[in-house]
Amino acid sequence: MNELDVIQRISQRLPGAPPEVIVGVGDDCAVLRLGDRDWVAAADMLVSGHHFEDSWATPEDVGYKAVAVNVSDVAAMGGTPRFILVSGGADNSETTLRCMEGVMRACAEFGVYPLGGDTTRAAALTVDVAILGELTAPPVLRSGASPGDILAVTGELGASAAGLLALQEGVREPERLVRKHLRPEPRVAAGRMAARLGVGAMLDLSDGLATDAGRICEASGVGCRIELEKLPIAGDTREAAASFNRDAEELAATGGEDYELLICAPEEVITALRESLDLPLTVIGEMTESGGPVFLRNGQPVEGLSGWDHFS
Repeated sequence: MNELDVIQRISQRLPGAPPEVIVGVGDDCAVLRLGDRDWVAAADMLVSGHHFEDSWATPEDVGYKAVAVNVSDVAAMGGTPRFILVSGGADNSETTLRCMEGVMRACAEFGVYPLGGDTTRAAALTVDVAILGELTAPPVLRSGASPGDILAVTGELGASAAGLLALQEGVREPERLVRKHLRPEPRVAAGRMAARLGVGAMLDLSDGLATDAGRICEASGVGCRIELEKLPIAGDTREAAASFNRDAEELAATGGEDYELLICAPEEVITALRESLDLPLTVIGEMTESGGPVFLRNGQPVEGLSGWDHFS
């Protein structure tokens, strides 16, 4: 089974949701009504040997990233991250403490308050974060895309994947790309602005554009067409991809862990959002009637592109 199969099996066993649950399993976050406010809730974990290697990620890096990826989920719903619970452990107390130092650094940077959690001895460094975020506009779901919507992405793609390739080769250059992988930059302000402007659908790119675009298509019952030559790829990412004998566009489409926002909206909303942001927003394609994601290079279909699967 792949990750989607596991999630579907779990979802089928869930009891009926209580009235406080507005959106349950299946989006970047669940949505809850608590009192007179709407909140989003999510959780994510990092495990040594699967999400990172101890030889190239410090415990501080791991703790920081565990918070950042959860903050990114909140951003994808248009929310403001507020509180976390964090649990983790390693085979010694010093490593655990260093990981928690990274957690605290990220909390300070993203304005998140740590409520507590748990620590324990573990065979390998593992950290799990649960987050609560506050909504001031209706949540942006994966299911709101419509045929004819423009498909756009914040920032750049492929930098994190290129940084990972460098780390796997035992080098830490280019430093910018390595940092992109180890210390993600969740797009909270952009997510909030997108929600205020009423974008149709949004998702943070964690498992790669090829996989995550498919999630929007499935949730919305639509397809999409993405032009590889339009993907925003920085010059140092292209150079790094070439040095590792990788196609830069395909790396950007499949590499994952960009933590940029993939946004679907009518053209006028995309234009207004671009004018409101202090980071690039690049149009990469459009939503179609059906058929899932189709990737094109110079007008010709490119087959076989897929992103990260947690159970592969």
